[in-house]
Amino acid sequence: MTNHKPLIRLGLASLVVMIVALVGCSSTEVEPTPYDREIFTPVAGPPPFPIIFEGTFTVDGEPGPADSTIYAEFIHGGSPISTTFEGEYVQVILGPVSTEDIEHGIISFYLGTRDGDHVKANETWEWDTVGKPTNQVLDLTFDRLPES
Repeated sequence: MTNHKPLIRLGLASLVVMIVALVGCSSTEVEPTPYDREIFTPVAGPPPFPIIFEGTFTVDGEPGPADSTIYAEFIHGGSPISTTFEGEYVQVILGPVSTEDIEHGIISFYLGTRDGDHVKANETWEWDTVGKPTNQVLDLTFDRLPES
């Protein structure tokens, strides 16, 4: 019986690299995102590779509920929203968009939505440039659920 997991991971990593390369080579102007708080210096050249976060999450000491949303933010850039499983989150994908993100990039994680109530995780992650898309396990703890 053949184990296809290495081939699947290689294929997914190749797909992420191609998408990052296409986005980085794009010549269209992009409107600032809602979480851009000020004018910033964009990253020169191709964008840095992202880190793909996953792990467990707890709320007030209990496994977090399924169908919650988690996202991450730098100083200027943010990840797409990721929907959780019970007690687990996956594919919170984030890479820097500004030189400030790279130089002083502390990544914060949030449970909830950007536009509504959100709760900051007790944990953060300090950005370190990676040479390829990188999976990182980081367990998150939240003091409460966001209000609906």
